[in-house]
This record gives sequence, C-alpha cells and structure tokens, in this order.
Amino acid sequence: MNASLVVVGGGPVGLAFALAASRLANVEVTVVERSTTPAAPITSPSMFDHRVFALSPASLDFLRGLGASPDPARAAHVRAMQVWGDDANRQSHLDLAQGQPIATIVEHTALMFALEQAVSRVEGIRVVRGAVLKAMRTNGDRRELEMADGSVLQADLLVGADGSRSQIRDWAGIATETKDYESDGIVANFNGEFAHGDVARQWFTNESVLAYLPLPQNQISIVWSVLRTKSAALKEIPDNEFCIAVEAAGHNTLGKLTLASPIARFPLARVLARHWVEAGLALMGDAAHAIHPLAGQGVNLGFADARTLVEILRNRSKFSAPGDVAVLRKYERARCEATLGLSEVTDKLRALYLSDAKAAGWIRNEGLTLLNRLPHAKAALIDYAIG
Repeated sequence: MNASLVVVGGGPVGLAFALAASRLANVEVTVVERSTTPAAPITSPSMFDHRVFALSPASLDFLRGLGASPDPARAAHVRAMQVWGDDANRQSHLDLAQGQPIATIVEHTALMFALEQAVSRVEGIRVVRGAVLKAMRTNGDRRELEMADGSVLQADLLVGADGSRSQIRDWAGIATETKDYESDGIVANFNGEFAHGDVARQWFTNESVLAYLPLPQNQISIVWSVLRTKSAALKEIPDNEFCIAVEAAGHNTLGKLTLASPIARFPLARVLARHWVEAGLALMGDAAHAIHPLAGQGVNLGFADARTLVEILRNRSKFSAPGDVAVLRKYERARCEATLGLSEVTDKLRALYLSDAKAAGWIRNEGLTLLNRLPHAKAALIDYAIG
C-alpha cells in the first residue's frame, strides 16, 4: 500500500519537495494550494517580475535535477558582489568575486512556471487548487485535513510549506519566536543608465540596507530594508522622487534609474518555529523559519529543507513509516542548527548595522576594508553563500 504525502502550500518550496518526493518508492503526493490558477510567465522580454530570488548554485542544481530549471533568458548570474559601509569619504567596501556565479537572480513567476510545468508532467502528483482548509485532525500517527467542501485528505505525512503565517503550524499548536524588525522591505525593478556588470551591490548604513541585484537587459531589482517611518515617508513621494532616493542611497553607482515595475512593500519580521516536526507532520521553508532578507537565503534554506527531508525519507528503515517521529526528528536535527545559526548571524548583523555606536560604525567601514584584505576569509564567505 502506498504512503500518502500531503503538501500544504504550492509555492516554490512546496512544489520542489513534491517533485523530489514523487521519486520515492511507494508514495502518492498531493499538493494543496489555495490559488485557483497556475503561474503564467511574463511574456514581454523587457518586463520582469519585481519579486525575485537569489538562487545559490546548490539550489539551481536541485531544480535542474527535478527538471524545473527556470528559463535562462529570464535570469541573471551574479559573478561578483560588492558591499559598502556608510562612510562615503573612505569608500570602504568588501568585494567578493570569483570565476563561477555566486548566485542567480530569478523572477518569482519564472521559477513558479518552471516548477508547475515540471509538476504537470509527473503522474504521481495530484494538485488540488482553490483549496480552502477547514480543520486538521490527528488520527493516530496520521493527519487528516478537512476541506471547506466537506472532503477529507488522509496523510501519512503532512508537510506544512504554507509560509510564515502557516495555518498548519497554528493548527498543530507549534509556538513561534517572533521578532518584529519595525522595518519594511521595499522591492522594485529599474533600468540603469550604466551597466550592472553582473555585480550585486549592497550598502549598509545605520538606517537601512539596500541591495542592487542584476537582472537581464541591464535592469536591476532592489531590495531596500528601511525603518517603518522612512518607508512611510518614501510611500508618499512620487515615483520620480523615489527613483532619485534609490539613486542616492546607491551613491549613483549605476547613474540615473528609471522605474520598470510596480513598487511593493512588506513588513519584515523573524518567525522561528519552536519545533519543526511531530508525528505525521513536518514544517519546511518559511513555515519553519522566516528570516530577514539581509542574507538573501530564504528560498535556498527552504530548498535545502526539501532536499534533506526527501533524502531522510529515502534512507529510512523499511519498517518505518514516513510520518514516524523518529524519522522526522532526523530531518529537524539536520536542518535546524544551520538555519538557526544563519538566522542569528543575520539578526546580529542587522542590529550592528542599525547601531549608532562608534564600534558599529568602525565595523561598517574599516571592518569591511580589513576583511577585503583577507582572501581566506572572503573565500569562506563565498563558499557559505553558494553552498
């Protein structure tokens, strides 16, 4: 008898897990997704989704192995990264460059389209769209999902991949540690006057963190983390003044910027689940760990969750069911330490860069220059970023 794996959440992490899990022996995979229609790619060659992911080489390899590689025409490689502090006089910066790409910037829509096309080609995956969940129940080591239409899904393993506001996590009664950063993330795309040169650029000051991420056709996507008061002020200005503000925050590195997408804002918070697994239940992606976008590792962490859980399920004893808590705890142990470690580092970096203390100012500037002169330390940072 086949085991039933039910994935709640049809985003990138949920679909990637479903694709990988469908290759396990004797399993049936169901994806439950609230949206009613699959992603449609942007057809205009000069328009790009302002929601982007910085995929690591390991994540790209994972997607390639699943047959879900995003359209390369809709992606841009990051071949170098430059990081600046806020002392314009010293022009201190950290330059991370190497032969192979550090990351690849991919649109949300392009990634989703590739994943959904791959899922549509797999007979062993059923997708339930427009799903409205009513309740979750425990039946021994199994989970039951009651839908609003009265139907019930039985799961030997229920995977919550339904985001930082996870309904599955809440129904399971799993507590979270939440930290409101009192900041917003602002994202938008721009045409630059000067070529970005496949370089990602990031500026740290005591009031914001701004990233320029390369896109095809000399466009960039920005991720600007700013205090909520500044975000509110930026929201009130016209688009041309917003462009000037982004130019100034990036020290006019790419010259004049022209807006090429809508401007989106979202509140920033860290949400960490106290535990990730129970009998018949596992959390992954943002449902387990939503961290600050400073490190750009959110979706990569989720893909690593998916790879790890599938590998542990593949190697489990033939006497163990997919939902056995002893099996699932191996997944939790394998992923929790690295994820929490990155979350803490990101959190402390954010606090450091927003500090007005003299020591923090020194690290923002002289510290970057010092690190720039240490090739082994820089190499370690690159290895971590692309892993």
